[in-house]
Amino acid sequence: MARRTKEEAERTRTRIMASALSLFARKGYDRTTFNDIAARLKLTKGAVYWHFESKEALLLALIDQMLARFQRIIEDRMPARELSFPVVADVMANIAQVVVSEAKASAFFMLMHTQVRWGDASMAQVRESLLVNARFGPMQAFRTALENDRCAGRVRADIAVEEIASTCIALWDGLVQSRIDGFLQCGLGETIRHAYESIWSAIKVLKHTRKR
Repeated sequence: MARRTKEEAERTRTRIMASALSLFARKGYDRTTFNDIAARLKLTKGAVYWHFESKEALLLALIDQMLARFQRIIEDRMPARELSFPVVADVMANIAQVVVSEAKASAFFMLMHTQVRWGDASMAQVRESLLVNARFGPMQAFRTALENDRCAGRVRADIAVEEIASTCIALWDGLVQSRIDGFLQCGLGETIRHAYESIWSAIKVLKHTRKR
């Protein structure tokens, strides 16, 4: 009986997170209440509070869920200690295609990029929690890959890891948003790969062959 109760609680928690993601992405994080989430599932507000102590905790749970998915994708490809820039670039290009084709991934992207006012003082605790999140996300993946490449001599020793990683994330965000908005008419995955290939060409160590 205890196991069944635990499984039921987990199913309810999953349903709450799915409902919250849909409402956050459609109505906006600020305008969505626990009453909205509960009503959509025919639950009481107290039932939602039983699983999540605050709306911020619910948002962080959604973020952690998506980061866990990214972490699994990366780990399936290669251990973090062996990551290289081309591998992470390819994963990110593939994920971009998932974002524009999968409803849940698209809703999460819209939530993070258009439906949360990150600059508000009320989001300070959430921002802090994100900065110390133990999950291995895209930014960490690029940082790790670039450090690995530098140690292995695949890229120049003087590269600015933080700047390059930030540029890669901003580039990805912009191209995905452009596709969602209908402005990017060419292939999303291919465009991202070409952009990352340009960055890789600019930072990698060229192997010169000796002339005989």
